[in-house]
Amino acid sequence: MLKLFTLALLAASLQGADSQYKLADQWAHFPAGVTKWGAATGVDVDAQDNVYVLHRNDAMPIMVFDRDGKFLRSWGPGLFKTTHFLRVDREGNVWVTDRGDMQAFKFSNSGKLLMTLGKKGVTGDNTSQDAFNGMADLAVAKNGDTFIADGEGPNTRVVRFSKAGKFLQWWGGKGTAPGQFNVPHSIAIDAKGLVYVADRANNRIQIFTQKGKFFRQWTNFGTPWGVTVKGDKIYVVDGTENNCLLIASLKDGKILEKISGLSNATAVAVDSRGSIYVGEVNGTNVKKFVTR
Repeated sequence: MLKLFTLALLAASLQGADSQYKLADQWAHFPAGVTKWGAATGVDVDAQDNVYVLHRNDAMPIMVFDRDGKFLRSWGPGLFKTTHFLRVDREGNVWVTDRGDMQAFKFSNSGKLLMTLGKKGVTGDNTSQDAFNGMADLAVAKNGDTFIADGEGPNTRVVRFSKAGKFLQWWGGKGTAPGQFNVPHSIAIDAKGLVYVADRANNRIQIFTQKGKFFRQWTNFGTPWGVTVKGDKIYVVDGTENNCLLIASLKDGKILEKISGLSNATAVAVDSRGSIYVGEVNGTNVKKFVTR
């Protein structure tokens, strides 16, 4: 009874009484040998609402569940030094960034390695065409171009590659002016092709065309750690002392809802039913919020 009461208090602290979301407790059913999450740095869903989780678990760094939390498969032991973000593209391919070895990997949804960007353990500056020094997050456009936020380290840029992995351009550089960055940590693309960059240390989200032309910025999201776009909304997690998820309109950036009480939230994903998944690093958890 005490445990149930404690869980109820936790859920109440995460969402306000007027929130349209509630916490789904223990939504994932772990496979044999796994009893808890590692530090969860990446989460995304595919077109079937299967949930892909990237967490710091040496035996099963990538775990896949169906929408009901049933474990499906895993892969990746020994492949990564410091796992960071995970994204699923429109073709169902799974992308993973490795901040430790400064590489990005493209896998099939069953775990077959299809492409690698970057050189293992090799760093490059902002002008490098084949090396990174701050590998953080990535987003894939409709045409297959890949946009990498190379910013959790000395580099302060977004790098664009073709579907085949050919370097096309980079933009950014360190600073506070429009188009400059200070820790570009997460990146997403909307249905119109606009690119949203969580410029973490500058406490803003900058919006660009796919050729890097600055469009506008929003400064009402605290310190944005992770960002994703779904339909006409943008979902932003602030992993600092605010520890919250903000849901806003893509039209004007107006905040529509806030979910508080998270623990170093880093990544966020939304499925076709509107359920939200939040990966927490220090919280070593993947929280699921469902509509009431």
